[in-house]
Amino acid sequence: MFEFALWWVWFLLPLPWIVRKVSPEQRQSQIPLSLPRAARFISPRQVQHPGRIRLWLLPGLVWLALVATLAQPQWVGEPVPMQQERREMMIALDLSGSMQADDMTLNGRQVTRLQAAHHILAEFIERRHGDRIGLIVYADNAFVYSPLTSDLTALAQLAREAQLGLAGQRTALGDAVGLAIRTLRERDSENNVILLLTDGMINSGAIDAREALTLARNGGIRVHTVGIGSDEMVVQSWSGERRINPSAELDEGFLNELASVSGGDYFRARNEAEMRRAYDIIDQLEPVLGDDQYMRPRTALAHWPLSVAFTLSLFLLLQRGLHLRQLRAQPRTRRR
Repeated sequence: MFEFALWWVWFLLPLPWIVRKVSPEQRQSQIPLSLPRAARFISPRQVQHPGRIRLWLLPGLVWLALVATLAQPQWVGEPVPMQQERREMMIALDLSGSMQADDMTLNGRQVTRLQAAHHILAEFIERRHGDRIGLIVYADNAFVYSPLTSDLTALAQLAREAQLGLAGQRTALGDAVGLAIRTLRERDSENNVILLLTDGMINSGAIDAREALTLARNGGIRVHTVGIGSDEMVVQSWSGERRINPSAELDEGFLNELASVSGGDYFRARNEAEMRRAYDIIDQLEPVLGDDQYMRPRTALAHWPLSVAFTLSLFLLLQRGLHLRQLRAQPRTRRR
């Protein structure tokens, strides 16, 4: 699409005519020749404005080309998406056997920890529009369930479908930390985040708590940790009802320190409300960087009218020079 960047410059087009009208007229230095009989055969326009169009045509074209140059003509192309820096996040989801404890509620009904984590985590993923997110699942071992992707709808579905038994029964929490850090450090993005969900402590894997803290401290990647599980649960026994702490194995000290040394935060999710609040705070701490932005490439065309103005100016100077040369070549008459 063709357009002028400074379209208002075209208001300068009548400027020479205005200047000519407001400037004082020069007095004629010669007395006009009176031809009363011949006047009726000559048009008044021809007498007063001999060669007027030819006289002003070339300078007018030069001025027109200069105004067009000042108006900055340009060609605007079709919108193209801009390359933006996106946030990249690895989510590590605990699939150990303890995640089947049914001490959580969701929409008013009692569910397991994994079911609550599934549902609320999928909602969190789907609203992170613009981010690239990957999913790690871990139990006896840790492995990448989904690499970093911008297809958040498909990733949320994968999070809902992750089931116990995919990776064993124990908790290789240290391996999950190491795998997430290694995956993100291979990327060039400066906005890397790890979200770690667990309900237990490290009791499996090759990386222990001390090594995991060292990796988090030196990894340069923020790690947010979420401890899942209620503090109290009523169970039936042969002696009647009794209250237990189903989260006794949750290593809150380690999760808190892991988040602290990496610049992240630790969240305790004892129920649905606290889990949703944790994700809301993470949304504030790690805001989505923005929607897709587009730009229209612009190609400047001002050199074309400028070239026309320059060429016409040279032709005008050449014409004036030839005219002066002809005048000098004419014989002069002596006065008596």
